[in-house]
Amino acid sequence: MRRLLAAVAATVAAAAVTVTVAAAPASARPDCDAFPPPPICQPPPEDPPPPEGSDKSPTGRVDSYGFANGQFHVRGWARDVNGGPVTVWVNVDGPFVGGFPAGQWHAGQGGYVGFDIVVPAPSTAGTHQVMLTLVNVPDGTQPAAPYSSIMNVLTYTVTPTAPTDLSLTAGKVNGQPAVTVGFVDRSTNEEGYSITYDWVARKFEDGRWVITTEARTVQVGPGAGTGWYSHTVVPLLPNTFYRFYVRTRENGMLSETVTAGVSTPE
Repeated sequence: MRRLLAAVAATVAAAAVTVTVAAAPASARPDCDAFPPPPICQPPPEDPPPPEGSDKSPTGRVDSYGFANGQFHVRGWARDVNGGPVTVWVNVDGPFVGGFPAGQWHAGQGGYVGFDIVVPAPSTAGTHQVMLTLVNVPDGTQPAAPYSSIMNVLTYTVTPTAPTDLSLTAGKVNGQPAVTVGFVDRSTNEEGYSITYDWVARKFEDGRWVITTEARTVQVGPGAGTGWYSHTVVPLLPNTFYRFYVRTRENGMLSETVTAGVSTPE
């Protein structure tokens, strides 16, 4: 009898264990398709943004600027609420040239926030770029304010050096009318010279005589250094007045024009 009772008890216990295990789900997965979804399905909150620092960027303005004789000259003012003087960085055509304090008296701003800067700058023909950057004076808070540019780019343009002392000599070459164009070459970086000449021509067109102006241009190479330069234009029409226009070519640009006129022989 005891054995029978023990066997029954063991069977009941095993059944209880089996029922208990079967009652537990295999895995607890939230129903995120439900509306509204349970909190466990919500994305985690984003981190709050970092606190905004109290540091402020410097401010300023360019009053005037210009280029002359190989130097770039710029005036203006710059200030920072955190102190000063503000340092002005100067870059010319890319490379850094130097830093200069804005600590001069500026009447318009009523304080020692002015700058008057002169730096060496390229004299080659073309358009050149100058950038001014105001260096921030930090107040110690984070994040520090960025540096400031007064203007994105200040530019100046150098035109090629024009020839001088234009001289025209009319004559003949191998029996043909010709003009020798001479001038003083004042450029050391020229690509060459553009020589244009025009004249008034009388032509018979459509059964009648008409007067027209015709022109030609010749491109000649550079001279060696500076000094006297000459080029002979041939053939030309006899007994005709020609006006010549000479310009320096450099870096894809043309200089101011020098001009003169002369008549060819019979």
